[in-house]
Amino acid sequence: MEEFILGVDGGGTKTAVMVADSLGHVLAESWCGSGNYKSVGIDKAAKNIYEAVDKAAGLAGLEKGSRFSRACFGLSGLDTPKDQTVYEQIIFKSPLQEYLNKDKTIICNDSKIGLYAGTDRPDAIMIICGTGSNCYGLNRQGQEARANGWDFILGDQGSGFSIASKALQAIMKFYDGRGPSTILLDMVLKQLKLEDIFGLIEWVYAQPLDTGRIASLAKVVCSAAEKDDYVCRDILVQEAGEAELSIATVAKKLGFDDNVFDLVFVGSVFNCKQYFTSVLQENLKKKFRNIKFMPLTQKPVWGAIKLAMNLR
Repeated sequence: MEEFILGVDGGGTKTAVMVADSLGHVLAESWCGSGNYKSVGIDKAAKNIYEAVDKAAGLAGLEKGSRFSRACFGLSGLDTPKDQTVYEQIIFKSPLQEYLNKDKTIICNDSKIGLYAGTDRPDAIMIICGTGSNCYGLNRQGQEARANGWDFILGDQGSGFSIASKALQAIMKFYDGRGPSTILLDMVLKQLKLEDIFGLIEWVYAQPLDTGRIASLAKVVCSAAEKDDYVCRDILVQEAGEAELSIATVAKKLGFDDNVFDLVFVGSVFNCKQYFTSVLQENLKKKFRNIKFMPLTQKPVWGAIKLAMNLR
C-alpha cells in the first residue's frame, strides 16, 4: 500500500504544503494564506491550512477517506503551551483530522522545520527573518535552544515587520520635522499606490491587522538603503544586530564556542544582502570562527517532510 507523507509550513504570510511518498519523492505542493492564528485569527488560519492540505492531497492522488501515514506541521506563532493547544484544536478538531493519524503527527514551531530543511549537521542553528523572526538551534547531545519569536509586540526583532515598523515611524518623524530626511515616504507611497501621507495612515491602521502586509514594506527599505538613504541603512544595520544577538544567545545556550556549526538563513529579509545579510555575516565571523553559513536551498516545508519521515 502506497504511503503518503504530509509536510506543512504555516507561516505568517502563507501556508505551504508538500506531499511525498515514503522515499521522499515529492508528489504535490500547494499554497494558501497565513497559517498563523495570531496574524489572521483561529478560523482563518484553520481554513487556510485545511484548504492547502486538501488541495495537495487531491493533487497527490490521495483517495477520499484515506489518511497520511505520517505528518508534520511547522507553525509560526507556536510559542507557548496555550499556542500548542490552539493548534492541536485547529488540526485535530477540524476537517483536517480526517486526513491524519494523530499518533503519527508532529506539531512544532516552524523554526524546527527550517533547521531540518537547511542542514543535516548535528550542531546547527536556524534563524528566520521573514514576516516575523525566530532563532532555533540543536546540538549533537540533542539539546534544543531558542530565542526571539515572541511575535510582533513582544519580539520579532530582525524581522520584516520590525524593519517596516521602524521605517514607518521614520517616515512620520520626517513628515513632522522630528527626524532626518528620507526618500522612504515617496517610495512607500509609490509602492502602495497612495496619494499622500493620510492615505498611508489609513493603510497602516486598516483592520484587521495583517503583519504580513506591513512586513512587505521591508523590501522598500532595502531598496531605499541601496539608493544611499542613511535612515534606511541605519534601520537595517540595527535589525541585523538584533538577528546577531538572537544567534549568539542560542549559540551560547548550546555551547557553540569554537565548535563547527551550521547557520541556516530562512526568510525574505536575507534578500537584502548588502545592508542586512552581509552585515550580519561579518559580525558573526568575529564571534564564531568556525561558523558555516548555509543559505536555504530547500523550501522550509521540506524540513517538515524530513521530520515526518523520521517518525516510527
